[in-house]
Amino acid sequence: MQQAQIPVIPARYYLRLIDILINTNQYDVKLLSTFKAELSKTELLSIQQIEQFIALGLSFPNTAHLAFELGKNLKLSSHSLVGYALMTSPNLEHALRLIAQYFRLIMPSFKLSIQFVPQQQKVELWFEPILQMNQQCLAFHIEAIAVAFYYNVLELAGQQLQRYQLYMSLPEPAHLARYLQLTKANIHFNYTWLTGIRVVFEQQQLALPLPLADAHSLKVVEQRCQEQIQQIYHQGEIVQWVSMMLRQANQIPTLHECAKVLNISTKTLQRYLQAQGVAFHQLKQHICTERAIDLLENSNFSITQIAYELGYANPANFTRAFHKACACSPQAYRLVHAARDHQPN
Repeated sequence: MQQAQIPVIPARYYLRLIDILINTNQYDVKLLSTFKAELSKTELLSIQQIEQFIALGLSFPNTAHLAFELGKNLKLSSHSLVGYALMTSPNLEHALRLIAQYFRLIMPSFKLSIQFVPQQQKVELWFEPILQMNQQCLAFHIEAIAVAFYYNVLELAGQQLQRYQLYMSLPEPAHLARYLQLTKANIHFNYTWLTGIRVVFEQQQLALPLPLADAHSLKVVEQRCQEQIQQIYHQGEIVQWVSMMLRQANQIPTLHECAKVLNISTKTLQRYLQAQGVAFHQLKQHICTERAIDLLENSNFSITQIAYELGYANPANFTRAFHKACACSPQAYRLVHAARDHQPN
């Protein structure tokens, strides 16, 4: 039972991708321009649309480095309000905290966490996917985000920036020579501690003053960023986001885990959901039932395996919850479904 996907990802970055392909003068410019005109009609895309779009882009010859080129071409101004907030920040620490706070306005399919490690005099940033996507799409985004981050930090801090560490959960690419241009970072591939990107700065770099710091402009732009976040939540999109996280996570997340991904407190998330007439436990139970039905119909998992897959510590608890929702046990549901499938037409 495949759920319809909700458009949630800004289209502006993928429009830039078409520009890159057009500017190479290697491909059908008329076709690409027509495609760009169609894409320009929408502000948001679903993961499924993006997967198809990236597959199309990479199907052209000589495009193995396309994600690198996209990242390199994304300037701070590409990120709209968040980019301007970063530019007017007083120092690197403020800018890093801002990008973590508002990263979902840039790339909602990933979360960005920031962690200070005082005993090691370091600060770490972690970019991790929060929506499921195929491997080609995931690898493309990891590379594009890593390269864009490198060039954006360089644009912010300039040559005063000292070398830092950047780890990616990708194998060394065929275009490795392009990474030799990134002289302000030690790039590490084949990172296995997480799926995504880890960046490590020395803590002393946090105080680096930024050349375009402007306290008044920063205050105005930060307020606008906050309004955009509030608008997303109050328009009901919060329910869509929590629903997607519940549907697509490997294990059903808790209320606290969902709030952490959205960079808000548990109480705030509860309040936003209540404003839309939704309680988290009801939403979770509804989607648990959806996932259970999908697994019962389309997998060979045992009832115990399905219970654990859905986060139940005890299969009996899963059976009771399923019976309450569907008025039959999981075993009975599977038998009825199998019998229905084998009925002659």
